[in-house]
Amino acid sequence: RFKDFTAKATDDGGNGGFVGYAATFDREPDAYGDVIAKGAFADTIRAWADSGRPVPVLYGHNMDDPDYNIGTAELVEDERGLKATATFDGSPKAQRVRELLAQGRLSKMSFAYDIRDEAPVELEDGTKANELRSLDLFEVSVVLVPANGHAEILESKARKDEGATLDDVLGVLADIRDELK
Repeated sequence: RFKDFTAKATDDGGNGGFVGYAATFDREPDAYGDVIAKGAFADTIRAWADSGRPVPVLYGHNMDDPDYNIGTAELVEDERGLKATATFDGSPKAQRVRELLAQGRLSKMSFAYDIRDEAPVELEDGTKANELRSLDLFEVSVVLVPANGHAEILESKARKDEGATLDDVLGVLADIRDELK
C-alpha cells in the first residue's frame, strides 16, 4: 500500500534534499478512506534505527530500478505527523527530482507500508474511516499525485554549487555595511 503527501524542495552543503511530512495525523480520511493514528510509526522508526540502515527515498515508489532510489531520509514522529528530513544523492535522477521540487513542479510525498494494526473508526463528524494504528514503513517517495493533500514538504535544499544562498547575500551585505562605516 502507498500513502501520498505534499512535498517542496534548503542548502545542506551537498546534493540537496528536503524537509516535509510523509504522513499527517489529521483526522480527514485520505483517498483510501484511511486516517493515521499518532504513534503508528513508533515501532517502525525504532526498527529502522536499530537496523543501522537509512530509510530510502524513492521517486514514484519505483522499487524495480535502482536509479529511482534517489536518497535517504531521517524520520521522526511529532504532533503533526511523520516528519522526513531527506538528502538526495548525486545521481542524475536525484538531481532532476531536486530541480523539479525547486521549480514547484513536484511537491508531494508518499510512503510504502504494510499494516500491522488497523480498525474501523467513526470520526467526530460521523464519517467512518479505517484507522491505521501500527505500520511497517519501507520507503518514502516523491510523487506527482498524492492520496492525502495535508502532508507537505516544508522546504527544499539546493546543491551547494548552485550559487549564493540568502545567508551568503546577507553576509556580503553586512560586510559592505561594515566597510562603509
